[in-house]
Amino acid sequence: MGLQFSMQPQIIRTWCALIFVLSFASPVTGQHLPDGAEDWYLEASDGVDLYVVEFGAAAAPGDTVVVLHGGWGAEHSYLWPAIIPLADRYHFVLYDQRGSLRSPAPDSTISLQRFVSDLEDLRRELGQERLTIFAHSMGSRLAYTYLRKHPEHVRRLALAGPLVPTGSPLGDKRKMRKVRKQFVQWAKKREKAEITEEGLDRDSLSDREKTARWRIGFAAGNIYHVERWHQMEGGRAFYNGDIAELINQNTPDSLRANQFETLRTSEVPVRVIIGDHDLADFGLVSWPAVADTLENVEITTLEKAGHNAWIDRPGKFRDAIRRALHASEE
Repeated sequence: MGLQFSMQPQIIRTWCALIFVLSFASPVTGQHLPDGAEDWYLEASDGVDLYVVEFGAAAAPGDTVVVLHGGWGAEHSYLWPAIIPLADRYHFVLYDQRGSLRSPAPDSTISLQRFVSDLEDLRRELGQERLTIFAHSMGSRLAYTYLRKHPEHVRRLALAGPLVPTGSPLGDKRKMRKVRKQFVQWAKKREKAEITEEGLDRDSLSDREKTARWRIGFAAGNIYHVERWHQMEGGRAFYNGDIAELINQNTPDSLRANQFETLRTSEVPVRVIIGDHDLADFGLVSWPAVADTLENVEITTLEKAGHNAWIDRPGKFRDAIRRALHASEE
């Protein structure tokens, strides 16, 4: 998942309106799979085919990890660099959510309740009594909702760059609006500086240069080290921006409400990994207080890291996700 600045100003506006649309794009359709990976299609209970990839090794219950990508409307493969280093210990199952790149679906079927049902269909197909879930960005919203609907089927949640749960009594809304504005200003300033550094601040650019300029803007919102923009794989065609609006239209407010209460009343371990420059909680004004309040939530913060923290702090992120996924005793 990522935030696009220069090429997608409407996404900035939407992010400022409570980060509803957060996009990530990844440049694969007929993708090259990791060594030993298998891809297949899950037929959801309403007949929609969902694209699934699994790879890695599982030695014990809890070592199978279902991965929820960001979006809404993104796809799974951008998360490979975050999890491939752990494939010697965990068996990862990734899928494109309904309506995303490799899992096309009718607009009428796009809703948060349907996403939850899809995840439950996947759990049954995998033969897992309880799921260990790793979710990034907007995938955390799906994780919270699945936990609410199926608490008996969740072993633990590992959340990277998660959105602050709705219904939280913590934080000042006016301060949050100010912080969001500061984030946009910070990101745009860094975007402009890097574009100048790369010599792309000209009116006449080739298509290749325009793509590079777009990717710098993409990186500026998602990583601290914007000079690593080459690592921000992307292509606008690989993100379906309509999915967020469809979920907004087709999901009852009651299902999205009070995710804080879901976490508060759950005994499921929740492990949060977030950078201090993450667009989901820029400056860490909310998550530390949430973690302090909820007994089952632990937080690992990463300095000089953004939304895609595995690019900014690969070693620290790898260590943090290993701890977050550590299987609980059966």
